[in-house]
Amino acid sequence: MAEALRDGGEAGCGPRDDVAAGTPEDERARLLARARQARDGGDSAAALSLWDEALHRWPEHVGRDETLAFAHSLFAFNRPRRPEDALLPPHAAETLARLHSSWPEEPLGWIGLAKLAEWRHAWPEARAHWQAVLDRFDAVAEPDWYEQAMNAAWMNHDGAGFKALRVILRRRWPGHETWWDRYASGGRAIAMSGAEPRHGPSLRDVEDLLRFATPAEARRVLETLSPLDQGSATGRACAQIIRTVERSGLMEDLAAGGADLARPATSFVWRNSAGADRALIVFAGGGRGFWPLVDELHRVLRGCGTHLIYLRDLGGSFYLAGDPDLGIADYGGVLDVLRAQAAGLGATRLACLGNSAGGYAALRYALDLGAEAALAFSMLTNPQTRHDPQVSPALNAIARRNPGLVLDLAQAYAAVPRPPRAILCFGEGHEADRREAERMRGIPGVRLVAAEGLAEHGAIRWFLRRGEVPGLVASLFEAPSA
Repeated sequence: MAEALRDGGEAGCGPRDDVAAGTPEDERARLLARARQARDGGDSAAALSLWDEALHRWPEHVGRDETLAFAHSLFAFNRPRRPEDALLPPHAAETLARLHSSWPEEPLGWIGLAKLAEWRHAWPEARAHWQAVLDRFDAVAEPDWYEQAMNAAWMNHDGAGFKALRVILRRRWPGHETWWDRYASGGRAIAMSGAEPRHGPSLRDVEDLLRFATPAEARRVLETLSPLDQGSATGRACAQIIRTVERSGLMEDLAAGGADLARPATSFVWRNSAGADRALIVFAGGGRGFWPLVDELHRVLRGCGTHLIYLRDLGGSFYLAGDPDLGIADYGGVLDVLRAQAAGLGATRLACLGNSAGGYAALRYALDLGAEAALAFSMLTNPQTRHDPQVSPALNAIARRNPGLVLDLAQAYAAVPRPPRAILCFGEGHEADRREAERMRGIPGVRLVAAEGLAEHGAIRWFLRRGEVPGLVASLFEAPSA
């Protein structure tokens, strides 16, 4: 889709295909007129491409009005989209930087810096820019600015900052409904009540519904979107997830087991009639990939004789940053939720299971919940030792705000007189995963299990395909040898 903008948009709307010969001033005027015409006609992609060319080719003639018009259209067009789906003309960053430097009295120039950071997934930078917007333009601030600043704070794992922004927003605009109110607090206005959101249905809504709600609710919104959105990378990925899960029967089985699918949020329970006093807490990940993994796991775990508590990591925080559905912005709050859920099931014996980041969480939570054992696949045992651009920023942000929360599990388990028993599963040929598991070799109660010949990170599916997961789960509740 970005290529479409670079080529001038859709269906022959290239910016220069019918510009008549004339002076540069005439050509520029025609481009700007066509941009306004495309905008007024609802063709935002073409309008952005035309503005982009006019503002880039004649920078010496660029004025505030057309620069602001470009910025308004750019933000409005991309506002409902995820950063990875943003459609940016080639010179958008250049124009937004000029807006900020040449007309610093205009909020949109400052907002442009925040949006550019969001589109690069540079969340600490985006959080700082949004705070600068709110500090400098407090007198003319809009609730939508606070909403976007809240999102940047959450993505930066700044739970305290998120809560503070939410308090201010509610105090200044008590009637304003945010994405948080619609999804995380159970409103889900689009799918549940049929009400239209303020910006109209979008891919953002589809992904939020896959994260916070159910595939059926996500499908209903996806079907209302334009072919452009449905055909995007995110749209196709969401459609595949929805089809797979809806055909599997997973949702019907979870509902039959008592799961509250109208509000599944970060955690929900499945009551097993044969579960007795055992509960398995499953750290199944977050984002739109949550339901496919739960689908694969549930087919196996439902026959293991335990109640099941499924969790997902909505903030990409190794399950350490809290539960946005319940307004909990700390690790201790989630521990309390899990204890209450286990008690509600009548479970006095607990074990944890997790994959990847969830593997770290399974081992971490098992310590503080007093669980008997933990089963971890492709886990990290000390995330702060990994200089991975997908891992380090999240963990560093959490560690800065919560000293002592991000633990080296090898040290933590070695320091406890009777730690939970732990089974660490990893790909034999995956150097990083093997190294992380080897760090805990020799600690009492720790068992390492290598997937022979596997050089990939996703060891959990290797063990699922071979039917070895039920035996591993059963061993979690076996009494340790004397």
